[in-house]
Amino acid sequence: SELGNITPVLLVPGPWDARTLAVQAETIAGMFTHNASYNCIAAKMLVTARGWPLRDELLAAVERFTALAAPRRAWYPGAASSYHRLLDGRTGVVRIGDARPDELPWAIIPGIAPDPDDAAFRQEPFCALLWETQIGSTDPVEYLEEAVTLANETLWGTLAAHIVVHPRTASDRTTRAALERAIRRLRYGTVSVNCWAGYGFGFGTSPWGAYPGSPLTDIQSGRGFVHNALMLERVEKTVVRHPAVTFPKPPYFPSHRTAHTLGRALTRFEARGLSALPAVVAAAIRG
Repeated sequence: SELGNITPVLLVPGPWDARTLAVQAETIAGMFTHNASYNCIAAKMLVTARGWPLRDELLAAVERFTALAAPRRAWYPGAASSYHRLLDGRTGVVRIGDARPDELPWAIIPGIAPDPDDAAFRQEPFCALLWETQIGSTDPVEYLEEAVTLANETLWGTLAAHIVVHPRTASDRTTRAALERAIRRLRYGTVSVNCWAGYGFGFGTSPWGAYPGSPLTDIQSGRGFVHNALMLERVEKTVVRHPAVTFPKPPYFPSHRTAHTLGRALTRFEARGLSALPAVVAAAIRG
Protein backbone atom coordinates (compact mmCIF):
# COMPACT_ATOMS: atom_id res chain seq x y z
CA SER A 1 0.00 0.00 0.00
CA GLU A 2 0.98 3.66 -0.36
CA LEU A 3 0.29 6.24 2.31
CA GLY A 4 1.92 9.47 1.11
CA ASN A 5 4.50 11.55 2.95
CA ILE A 6 5.46 15.05 4.07
CA THR A 7 7.10 15.81 0.74
CA PRO A 8 10.31 17.86 1.13
CA VAL A 9 11.71 20.40 -1.32
CA LEU A 10 15.42 20.93 -0.63
CA LEU A 11 16.46 24.26 -2.16
CA VAL A 12 20.24 24.35 -2.50
CA PRO A 13 21.90 27.79 -2.18
CA GLY A 14 23.89 28.84 -5.20
CA PRO A 15 24.39 31.49 -7.91
CA TRP A 16 20.68 31.93 -8.57
CA ASP A 17 19.64 34.50 -11.17
CA ALA A 18 16.17 36.06 -11.10
CA ARG A 19 14.77 34.09 -14.05
CA THR A 20 15.93 30.65 -12.92
CA LEU A 21 14.82 31.28 -9.36
CA ALA A 22 11.39 32.43 -10.58
CA VAL A 23 10.94 29.27 -12.65
CA GLN A 24 11.75 27.09 -9.66
CA ALA A 25 9.46 29.19 -7.43
CA GLU A 26 6.61 28.42 -9.83
CA THR A 27 7.64 24.76 -9.82
CA ILE A 28 7.22 24.77 -6.03
CA ALA A 29 3.88 26.59 -6.28
CA GLY A 30 2.69 24.10 -8.88
CA MET A 31 3.74 21.12 -6.76
CA PHE A 32 1.86 22.71 -3.86
CA THR A 33 -1.41 23.66 -5.58
CA HIS A 34 -1.89 20.74 -7.98
CA ASN A 35 -5.24 19.01 -7.32
CA ALA A 36 -5.90 21.50 -4.50
CA SER A 37 -2.87 19.99 -2.69
CA TYR A 38 -4.77 16.72 -2.15
CA ASN A 39 -1.88 14.70 -3.45
CA CYS A 40 0.50 12.26 -1.78
CA ILE A 41 3.44 14.11 -3.34
CA ALA A 42 2.28 17.71 -3.09
CA ALA A 43 5.13 19.95 -1.89
CA LYS A 44 4.73 20.26 1.88
CA MET A 45 8.09 21.16 3.47
CA LEU A 46 10.29 23.76 1.78
CA VAL A 47 13.79 23.53 3.27
CA THR A 48 15.95 26.62 2.69
CA ALA A 49 19.47 27.43 3.86
CA ARG A 50 19.85 29.45 7.04
CA GLY A 51 21.21 32.91 6.14
CA TRP A 52 20.49 32.56 2.40
CA PRO A 53 20.07 36.14 1.10
CA LEU A 54 17.51 35.19 -1.58
CA ARG A 55 15.10 33.48 0.82
CA ASP A 56 12.66 36.40 0.99
CA GLU A 57 12.71 36.76 -2.80
CA LEU A 58 11.96 33.06 -3.23
CA LEU A 59 9.11 33.05 -0.72
CA ALA A 60 7.58 36.15 -2.31
CA ALA A 61 7.72 34.46 -5.72
CA VAL A 62 6.15 31.25 -4.38
CA GLU A 63 3.33 33.35 -2.88
CA ARG A 64 2.87 35.26 -6.14
CA PHE A 65 2.59 32.10 -8.25
CA THR A 66 0.40 30.37 -5.68
CA ALA A 67 -2.02 33.31 -5.90
CA LEU A 68 -2.58 32.45 -9.59
CA ALA A 69 -4.40 29.30 -8.47
CA ALA A 70 -7.84 30.03 -7.06
CA PRO A 71 -8.70 28.47 -3.68
CA ARG A 72 -10.37 25.11 -4.13
CA ARG A 73 -13.23 23.38 -2.40
CA ALA A 74 -12.13 21.36 0.63
CA TRP A 75 -13.53 18.17 -0.84
CA TYR A 76 -11.14 15.67 0.72
CA PRO A 77 -12.59 14.13 3.91
CA GLY A 78 -11.09 15.72 7.01
CA ALA A 79 -9.17 18.40 5.07
CA ALA A 80 -10.74 21.37 6.84
CA SER A 81 -10.26 19.92 10.32
CA SER A 82 -6.64 19.00 9.53
CA TYR A 83 -6.02 22.49 8.16
CA HIS A 84 -7.32 24.18 11.29
CA ARG A 85 -5.72 21.70 13.69
CA LEU A 86 -2.28 22.34 12.18
CA LEU A 87 -2.63 26.12 11.77
CA ASP A 88 -4.76 27.41 14.63
CA GLY A 89 -2.56 29.20 17.15
CA ARG A 90 0.44 29.46 14.83
CA THR A 91 1.95 32.84 14.14
CA GLY A 92 3.25 34.12 10.81
CA VAL A 93 0.78 32.19 8.64
CA VAL A 94 0.46 33.72 5.17
CA ARG A 95 -3.00 33.03 3.73
CA ILE A 96 -3.48 33.48 -0.01
CA GLY A 97 -6.73 33.82 -1.93
CA ASP A 98 -10.30 34.87 -1.19
CA ALA A 99 -11.82 31.57 -0.12
CA ARG A 100 -15.55 30.91 0.04
CA PRO A 101 -17.04 29.07 3.06
CA ASP A 102 -16.52 25.61 1.52
CA GLU A 103 -12.95 26.41 0.38
CA LEU A 104 -9.59 26.72 2.10
CA PRO A 105 -7.18 29.57 1.34
CA TRP A 106 -3.66 28.52 0.48
CA ALA A 107 -1.45 28.80 3.57
CA ILE A 108 2.32 29.20 3.64
CA ILE A 109 3.99 29.07 7.05
CA PRO A 110 7.57 30.36 6.86
CA GLY A 111 10.32 30.00 9.42
CA ILE A 112 9.14 27.07 11.52
CA ALA A 113 11.88 25.57 13.69
CA PRO A 114 13.07 22.08 12.68
CA ASP A 115 11.57 20.36 15.71
CA PRO A 116 10.90 16.60 15.45
CA ASP A 117 8.08 16.95 17.99
CA ASP A 118 6.24 19.55 15.90
CA ALA A 119 3.25 18.10 14.02
CA ALA A 120 4.52 19.89 10.89
CA PHE A 121 7.30 17.29 10.69
CA ARG A 122 5.30 14.25 11.75
CA GLN A 123 1.77 14.56 10.27
CA GLU A 124 1.12 14.70 6.53
CA PRO A 125 -1.05 17.78 5.86
CA PHE A 126 -3.49 16.57 3.19
CA CYS A 127 -4.77 20.11 2.76
CA ALA A 128 -3.79 23.51 1.35
CA LEU A 129 -0.67 24.34 3.37
CA LEU A 130 3.07 24.54 2.80
CA TRP A 131 5.66 24.74 5.59
CA GLU A 132 9.09 26.37 5.30
CA THR A 133 12.05 25.73 7.57
CA GLN A 134 15.69 26.81 7.54
CA ILE A 135 18.69 24.60 8.18
CA GLY A 136 22.45 24.42 7.66
CA SER A 137 24.27 27.34 6.08
CA THR A 138 24.75 28.98 2.69
CA ASP A 139 27.55 26.55 1.89
CA PRO A 140 25.84 24.08 -0.49
CA VAL A 141 27.85 21.08 0.69
CA GLU A 142 27.02 21.70 4.36
CA TYR A 143 23.41 22.51 3.47
CA LEU A 144 22.90 19.29 1.54
CA GLU A 145 24.34 17.17 4.34
CA GLU A 146 22.03 18.71 6.95
CA ALA A 147 18.96 18.91 4.70
CA VAL A 148 19.18 15.25 3.74
CA THR A 149 19.55 14.29 7.40
CA LEU A 150 16.45 16.34 8.22
CA ALA A 151 14.47 14.71 5.41
CA ASN A 152 15.57 11.19 6.36
CA GLU A 153 15.44 11.40 10.14
CA THR A 154 12.78 13.98 11.01
CA LEU A 155 10.18 14.15 8.22
CA TRP A 156 7.52 11.45 8.11
CA GLY A 157 7.33 9.34 4.98
CA THR A 158 9.56 7.86 2.27
CA LEU A 159 7.63 8.29 -1.00
CA ALA A 160 9.22 11.23 -2.84
CA ALA A 161 11.61 14.14 -2.32
CA HIS A 162 12.70 17.08 -4.46
CA ILE A 163 16.04 18.85 -4.86
CA VAL A 164 16.15 22.32 -6.42
CA VAL A 165 19.67 23.20 -7.55
CA HIS A 166 21.19 25.80 -9.88
CA PRO A 167 22.88 24.29 -12.98
CA ARG A 168 26.25 25.79 -12.06
CA THR A 169 26.05 24.23 -8.59
CA ALA A 170 25.10 20.91 -10.15
CA SER A 171 28.06 21.02 -12.55
CA ASP A 172 30.78 22.30 -10.21
CA ARG A 173 33.17 19.50 -9.31
CA THR A 174 32.84 19.82 -5.53
CA THR A 175 29.15 20.59 -5.27
CA ARG A 176 28.26 18.04 -7.95
CA ALA A 177 29.77 15.34 -5.76
CA ALA A 178 27.74 16.62 -2.80
CA LEU A 179 24.56 16.61 -4.92
CA GLU A 180 25.12 13.03 -6.08
CA ARG A 181 25.82 11.99 -2.51
CA ALA A 182 22.57 13.64 -1.41
CA ILE A 183 20.59 11.82 -4.11
CA ARG A 184 22.08 8.51 -2.98
CA ARG A 185 21.46 9.24 0.71
CA LEU A 186 17.82 10.32 0.43
CA ARG A 187 15.62 7.46 1.62
CA TYR A 188 12.76 8.13 -0.76
CA GLY A 189 11.33 5.99 -3.56
CA THR A 190 11.55 8.85 -6.07
CA VAL A 191 14.03 11.73 -5.97
CA SER A 192 13.46 14.49 -8.51
CA VAL A 193 15.90 17.25 -9.42
CA ASN A 194 14.47 20.61 -10.58
CA CYS A 195 11.02 19.22 -11.31
CA TRP A 196 8.01 17.64 -9.64
CA ALA A 197 8.24 13.99 -8.65
CA GLY A 198 4.83 13.65 -10.29
CA TYR A 199 6.75 13.02 -13.51
CA GLY A 200 8.05 9.81 -11.95
CA PHE A 201 4.47 8.72 -11.37
CA GLY A 202 3.21 9.93 -14.74
CA PHE A 203 5.85 8.15 -16.83
CA GLY A 204 4.26 4.83 -15.96
CA THR A 205 7.36 2.83 -16.94
CA SER A 206 9.52 3.91 -14.00
CA PRO A 207 9.10 2.18 -10.62
CA TRP A 208 6.85 4.13 -8.25
CA GLY A 209 6.62 3.49 -4.53
CA ALA A 210 8.19 4.04 -1.15
CA TYR A 211 11.84 3.58 -0.29
CA PRO A 212 12.39 -0.10 0.55
CA GLY A 213 12.71 -1.33 4.10
CA SER A 214 9.71 -0.05 6.07
CA PRO A 215 8.55 -2.77 8.49
CA LEU A 216 4.87 -3.52 8.94
CA THR A 217 5.09 -1.95 12.39
CA ASP A 218 6.12 1.40 10.83
CA ILE A 219 4.73 1.30 7.31
CA GLN A 220 5.08 5.06 6.57
CA SER A 221 4.72 5.41 2.77
CA GLY A 222 4.21 1.73 2.07
CA ARG A 223 6.07 -1.27 0.69
CA GLY A 224 6.84 -2.27 -2.87
CA PHE A 225 6.68 -0.55 -6.26
CA VAL A 226 3.97 -0.25 -8.89
CA HIS A 227 4.25 0.65 -12.62
CA ASN A 228 7.79 -0.62 -13.40
CA ALA A 229 6.85 -1.70 -16.93
CA LEU A 230 10.41 -2.95 -17.53
CA MET A 231 10.05 -5.29 -14.52
CA LEU A 232 13.29 -4.15 -12.91
CA GLU A 233 14.28 -6.08 -9.81
CA ARG A 234 15.73 -4.94 -6.47
CA VAL A 235 14.82 -1.30 -7.11
CA GLU A 236 15.88 1.22 -4.48
CA LYS A 237 14.66 4.49 -6.00
CA THR A 238 13.83 6.32 -9.20
CA VAL A 239 15.77 9.52 -9.95
CA VAL A 240 14.20 12.10 -12.29
CA ARG A 241 16.45 14.90 -13.59
CA HIS A 242 15.17 18.01 -15.36
CA PRO A 243 16.63 21.31 -16.61
CA ALA A 244 16.22 24.21 -14.20
CA VAL A 245 14.55 26.22 -16.99
CA THR A 246 12.65 24.56 -19.81
CA PHE A 247 10.30 25.09 -22.72
CA PRO A 248 7.45 24.42 -23.07
CA LYS A 249 6.11 25.32 -19.66
CA PRO A 250 5.27 22.30 -17.47
CA PRO A 251 1.48 21.76 -17.33
CA TYR A 252 1.36 21.87 -13.51
CA PHE A 253 2.54 25.51 -13.41
CA PRO A 254 -0.22 27.79 -12.07
CA SER A 255 0.42 30.30 -14.89
CA HIS A 256 -0.12 27.69 -17.64
CA ARG A 257 -2.78 29.21 -19.91
CA THR A 258 -3.84 26.11 -21.84
CA ALA A 259 -3.57 23.30 -19.28
CA HIS A 260 -7.26 22.48 -19.75
CA THR A 261 -6.77 22.12 -23.51
CA LEU A 262 -3.54 20.20 -23.05
CA GLY A 263 -5.22 17.75 -20.69
CA ARG A 264 -7.92 16.92 -23.23
CA ALA A 265 -5.31 16.64 -26.00
CA LEU A 266 -3.22 14.23 -23.93
CA THR A 267 -6.30 12.08 -23.28
CA ARG A 268 -7.01 11.90 -27.02
CA PHE A 269 -3.34 11.10 -27.65
CA GLU A 270 -3.56 8.20 -25.21
CA ALA A 271 -6.62 6.85 -27.01
CA ARG A 272 -5.73 7.56 -30.65
CA GLY A 273 -1.94 7.55 -30.83
CA LEU A 274 0.30 9.67 -33.04
CA SER A 275 -2.54 11.19 -35.05
CA ALA A 276 -3.47 13.23 -31.96
CA LEU A 277 0.10 14.42 -31.26
CA PRO A 278 -0.10 17.76 -33.16
CA ALA A 279 -2.87 18.96 -30.83
CA VAL A 280 -0.69 18.09 -27.81
CA VAL A 281 2.22 20.08 -29.19
CA ALA A 282 0.03 23.05 -30.07
CA ALA A 283 -1.53 23.22 -26.60
CA ALA A 284 1.84 22.75 -24.90
CA ILE A 285 3.64 25.57 -26.68
CA ARG A 286 0.76 28.01 -26.10
CA GLY A 287 0.92 27.47 -22.33
